[in-house]
Amino acid sequence: MEVIDEYKLLVFDSTHHALQAEDVLKGEGYRIMMVPVPPEISADCGIAIRFKEDILDFKLLLDKANIELAGYYQVIKKDLEKRIIRLELKEGVIKNEGKARVFKKDSSS
Repeated sequence: MEVIDEYKLLVFDSTHHALQAEDVLKGEGYRIMMVPVPPEISADCGIAIRFKEDILDFKLLLDKANIELAGYYQVIKKDLEKRIIRLELKEGVIKNEGKARVFKKDSSS
């Protein structure tokens, strides 16, 4: 049976920015969750914001609050495979950088 879980992550360089971003986004009514940064993503802060719905204006909200973003990722889990795609933000447009990394879990564990 194929199980698919898809979500997006906002990654930060400081815990302070991650916590500020949580306040800003929750204050706007977005349903988000604070989660550990996956080990496959390199970041100075170990906290990320996970969300499923598209937050198209998150970049504007974070910029307005002077919150720096270290990365924006799409994570797709399908059975034992996890694909992490870094998305690029340019002038309010989200682009797939085309740099997908695929990680497979050992089925014996």
